[in-house]
Amino acid sequence: MLVRSYNDIHTPNINCTLLYNCNSIDRKNYWIGKNDAPRNMIEEYIQQWYRAFLTGDYKGIEYWVYGSEDGNSFDPFHFDKDELDPQITHPKWCALINLTYDLGATCITDMVYGDMRPYECIYSYGNEGKTVIWDGNRAWADLAGQDDRRLYLNVWTDRRPKGLTRSKEMPYYHQECIKKIYEKDKIIPFDGDYLTHTHICNDMFDQFVLKEPAERMAGRTYRVEDVVLY
Repeated sequence: MLVRSYNDIHTPNINCTLLYNCNSIDRKNYWIGKNDAPRNMIEEYIQQWYRAFLTGDYKGIEYWVYGSEDGNSFDPFHFDKDELDPQITHPKWCALINLTYDLGATCITDMVYGDMRPYECIYSYGNEGKTVIWDGNRAWADLAGQDDRRLYLNVWTDRRPKGLTRSKEMPYYHQECIKKIYEKDKIIPFDGDYLTHTHICNDMFDQFVLKEPAERMAGRTYRVEDVVLY
């Protein structure tokens, strides 16, 4: 399972501005095409992010902002796909940009469509200016956090998913958003005590109990094998 993670990809000033703009748009999925002119700072950031971390041609990027509600909600395990197309088509890449320091994880599994439960999970805990990239055909979930904000991306190489619209226009100052030098994040094989919680995959409808590191640090990324308790 290919997962890449990087820390400190932008400055505190960029993080503050990006967080403010992310809080200014509705919680829905938007689209920015490869050749589209950005309508706001978020879209300029996303296009710069692509050039910094990925290569090759692409059609466009679907994006949305996530924040836990009252510290006790989560986005269940699911596969990203073109939701209005009966054919199961996944994006090439999924990614996130963390905008807050928190202990709520984005959990990425090794499940592909048709699998009932995972063997391995990557738990990524937030820190300002952290980004994580993974294969677009893997099931993942946003676990409960508190006062967290995350910008999620789906990179599409062959289509624009149906129903996506452009975001609103907001004036912004043109600037370089992504730092030239950033830190590659080491994914840590976890060997310690666990806490457990029950989940269901919204696409496969199977329940399982996962093990999550009981002792973890914000900003760190952990790999847990044999992750299903039962």
